[in-house]
Amino acid sequence: MWVALALAPTAAFHAPLNSALRPHAATLASPPLPRTATARLSPAAARVPPPLAVADSPELELKLLDAGSLGRYFFAILIQIFLVSTAFGFVDLYCYGPLGGLERGAPLPWQAVVGIFLAMSLRSRLFSPLDNSRPDLVTTEEDEALKALLESGKGRKNQLREEAEKRGLLADVTMDKDMLTSKFNAYFAAQSDGSRRPGEGEDRTMPSWTPPGVTFPIMWVLVVAPLRAFAASLVYEASTGRLNQAHLDDPVLLWLVLHLCIGDTWNTVNNVERRTGAAVPGVTLVWLSTLFAAKQFYDVSPLAGGMLAVTAVWITVAGALVADTWRINNAVTPEPLYPYKAKGMRSQTRFWFE
Repeated sequence: MWVALALAPTAAFHAPLNSALRPHAATLASPPLPRTATARLSPAAARVPPPLAVADSPELELKLLDAGSLGRYFFAILIQIFLVSTAFGFVDLYCYGPLGGLERGAPLPWQAVVGIFLAMSLRSRLFSPLDNSRPDLVTTEEDEALKALLESGKGRKNQLREEAEKRGLLADVTMDKDMLTSKFNAYFAAQSDGSRRPGEGEDRTMPSWTPPGVTFPIMWVLVVAPLRAFAASLVYEASTGRLNQAHLDDPVLLWLVLHLCIGDTWNTVNNVERRTGAAVPGVTLVWLSTLFAAKQFYDVSPLAGGMLAVTAVWITVAGALVADTWRINNAVTPEPLYPYKAKGMRSQTRFWFE
């Protein structure tokens, strides 16, 4: 369901790489050394690595499409919809069908429907197989403790890998202690000169017009969530005439559920994995799913559709903030508009049961 804007590398990307590698090509094309000179080359000299300007330059780092993450995003949405619709199905059975003699024989009161969708708007991520917890930013004290650990040389590989993941650095089980230490050295060097990559360690650079932090919980909890809940209750009551019985598994209500599932997956991309670029098409999908759900609601109840359309206004503001955040950080370090990983690294996205 995700839109992967996998842009092919341009000539501007290849130009510095070709120019950097040209000296090596010239060396290979030079006449062979005499046998006596060749014999004096030690095995270690024959394995001299390329210059650091070529091997470690972030501008030349190949950012491959993370197909594993894309697949997990897609299946996470499907799994979440299945779990929510199954839970809704059991509630419908309680209302109308045989469920251990507990059936009500009548639809839920509107207050119960409001409560259900209010909870869904605030905690639908509980049904997501992805890790949707909010990230904890690394403090200066934690960075200083890591520096001391590296200087002592007593850090274990698993411990260093955990520290790397905490700071958003790509770390893999195949990386040894020296490779992890090298990553940390680059991390602290970027921190000292202010060129740390977006999403690594500290929070990304935000636009100057970013609303105060308290604005977001107020809007989501006190405005967006109630509007969704009351709009859903109107559709639930109207479904009695369309389906003869009011159902939580009403297809129209499930369009709102789909919107929530897409939003939870985007939350993983933006707030957990902190993919500044991939968050832009992600929030676009969230916005489009809101408009589509509002249209479906409007066809059933114009008031419900209007209430849900109001939430799209706030999501428009949030989407503009996400896009502008990418623009600012992309000017410092190029960030593709798709989930990426470094060559030889595993996908960053994981299900909780993996």
